[in-house]
Amino acid sequence: MNWDDEVDVVSTCAGIAGLAHAVAVVDNGGEVFVADSRGDIEPGGTSVAVRARVDRLHWLQVDVPDPETSEYFAALSSDLGPLTRSARDSDLPIRSMDHVERVDPRGAVAPFVGARLRDWAARCLVSPYGYLYTRVSDSRSTTLRTVDGDTLELAEIGSVTPDPANVGGSILDWLTAEAEDRCIDVHKVTSLQRIVFEEGDVVGAVFTTPDGPLALRARHGVIVASGGRQAALPGQPLPAAAGELRVCLVGQTASRFGRLELLTSEPLHRPVASNCRAVNRRLHASLHDTHSHLQTWRCRKGNG
Repeated sequence: MNWDDEVDVVSTCAGIAGLAHAVAVVDNGGEVFVADSRGDIEPGGTSVAVRARVDRLHWLQVDVPDPETSEYFAALSSDLGPLTRSARDSDLPIRSMDHVERVDPRGAVAPFVGARLRDWAARCLVSPYGYLYTRVSDSRSTTLRTVDGDTLELAEIGSVTPDPANVGGSILDWLTAEAEDRCIDVHKVTSLQRIVFEEGDVVGAVFTTPDGPLALRARHGVIVASGGRQAALPGQPLPAAAGELRVCLVGQTASRFGRLELLTSEPLHRPVASNCRAVNRRLHASLHDTHSHLQTWRCRKGNG
């Protein structure tokens, strides 16, 4: 493979997640290549098109003709099942950090729950702020544990007071200014042609440009991220009296998926969806009557 350049990290997009990674890499003394293949996007558009079948999933708005790259994407999402996106998924995620503790790397290892990583990957794939990092470990991150038992990997970019009328757009503008302050160049390309593998490991990426293929070797992995301007969706509610919010790259331990989130110490007051479905909302006078009216009744003995 003849490489045109070599950097620490290659970012396939200059959107919110891609720029955030670029800033984090430079702040840690690394070199980054940021590609931008965005065309003109209509206001209010979305950056992730979710299909009904996993094998047709439009991967973070990345269409790659290379079979090996497509097979790699498919393998990472083959166990997720059909994905759908709700209106909330278009909002920039905001997480309350009022009950989070730092994980002692010398302490006991927390139980591993694979289903949590699967659910996390699905949430990241349908988010306009999601990304795939081709490496599992990230030395730039701090490990924290939530009250729900999730182990998070956080890389903080900075703090900002977003515009309540356009949260995503103001965060994108802030990240663009931060990248310019660090002299991070954004390189215009036509598309991502393929990811390059050596003995099963991701070692770089090749982009299509008007001047021909551009091959970049990545010493520490490739970031496959969602789009940029199209992620600036207005009308997102913010926590009351939140003030400055911390802009962070958030992943989970042992997962290659993550998303950009805003962190606050304020509690989040969100409506809690009912656990009852429409067919289950009526309780009958006896178990026999209840069983006769439910289509999803299950009964299981256990431990006496």
